[in-house]
Formats: sequence, C-alpha cells, structure tokens
Amino acid sequence: MIRRPSPPSLSVSFDVPDGHGVIEVTGDAGGSLLLLAGDPVLLEANDGCGSLGWLAARAGTGGPGLSEVKYLTEWLSAPGLVSDPHTGQAAPPDPECLRPLLSLLASGRYVMTAAVAPHHLRVVHPRAFQVHGWYADEELALVTTDVWPPRDHRAVRRYRDRIRAGGDLPALVVLFPTAGSGVGYLLDGHHKLAAYEQAGVPPMVIRLTPQVPRPFRREDLDRAWAAFSDRAPRGQDAALGRVFSCMRAESV
Repeated sequence: MIRRPSPPSLSVSFDVPDGHGVIEVTGDAGGSLLLLAGDPVLLEANDGCGSLGWLAARAGTGGPGLSEVKYLTEWLSAPGLVSDPHTGQAAPPDPECLRPLLSLLASGRYVMTAAVAPHHLRVVHPRAFQVHGWYADEELALVTTDVWPPRDHRAVRRYRDRIRAGGDLPALVVLFPTAGSGVGYLLDGHHKLAAYEQAGVPPMVIRLTPQVPRPFRREDLDRAWAAFSDRAPRGQDAALGRVFSCMRAESV
C-alpha cells in the first residue's frame, strides 16, 4: 500500500521586533534551556543513555509562574480554532491575538502552528533541584512552567465541562526550541490541560518556535549548571553532567 505524504503544516511566520526578552528558549530538538527574565529555570534534553531517554530539570523553588500572560486566558479559552478531522491541524490564529504574550519573547522571527495534540501525550513536571527522567513512548511531551496540578479546581471543572460539550476548544500555548522538537514548554494553559486530561480528550496546542534555532550561550550554561546541579540528588548529577557536556560543545 502506497502511503500518501502528510500535508504540509499550516503555519504563520511573524516578527517580534521589540520583545522584552522575558521568555527565551535556546537549543535544538536534542535539548533546550528555558530562560525567564534571563535566568535559566528549566531544561530538557536527551540524557545520552538510550535513543529514547530524556530528562527535565527545574532550578529554584516552586514554579516560575508566568503571571504576566494570565490576561490572555479568556481569549485562549475559546480561540475559534477548527481542526481538520483527519490531520488534526488548524489554521493558526492571527499573531495579534497573542501579542501580549508574544511581546514577552526575545526579539526575532517565530513560526506559529496549531493542531490537536497526539493521543500519546506526556506531562512532565520536574520539581526544584530534581531531575525527572523518562523513556519516550509518546509523540509529544509538555514541560510545565507553573504549579501542577493546578490549584483552581473550579476553573478546571469549567474548562472540562466546556470540552465535553464540544464546540470551540480552548487552546494551550507551548514554546518549542525547533519545529521538529517533541518536547516543549507550556507557557499558558495549565488549567486547560488538566481539564483536557479529565475529559479524556487530546488538547488543542498552539506551537511557537523560533524560525532559526537559538544556540546555547556559554554564559547561560555556566549559570544553569550552578543552578541545576548545586543541590541535585546523588545519582542524578551524572546525567546532568552528560547533558551539560554536550550543550557546552554546541554553545557559542
């Protein structure tokens, strides 16, 4: 049987000419580092111990929290994205609808797509100074950037009831280091994601990706190593060491 090639992803490219740089991702599909206000707070990478082995780690105490973007929640609860029933892809929204969030990114050119996530979806929530490892058996993994599970149970129930009723699906916003990366950082939509899980429905995901991947910067990695490894539990520092060794080899 001849398999037809998948249709090209619907995408829109846009510039962030004067971004505040509050949110930045560096790296590639093999590993990346999320910086908030210039501080390294989360990393994810292949751990080098198997083709499907991955790890994620968090610095600091508690979740970073992206309170600056919370006022986008109302629009993202019903953005009007309609997915193709066969491919799951949807036409991405007008970037202007996300401008309050996009203005927080580092300046540059980005690509946006929208699609229903694959049914096999992993949620990764590394705790402070701990390394979370897993062997990937899914097509997509989301690293949380805020409290997980969310504490506002009523908000989760409202989203869950709306999802079960059908119609306009709420959307998550996820930042990826490259278009081919299977692991991204959940910038907005923690309550929505919890609601999707309770409803047993794969979520609608708006993907943001730098058009040109940003290489690791040596100075960021030096600060990240101090932040992540300072209190890492025994036995996990070896995995972090391997990851940072590879990152430094690729840094500029």
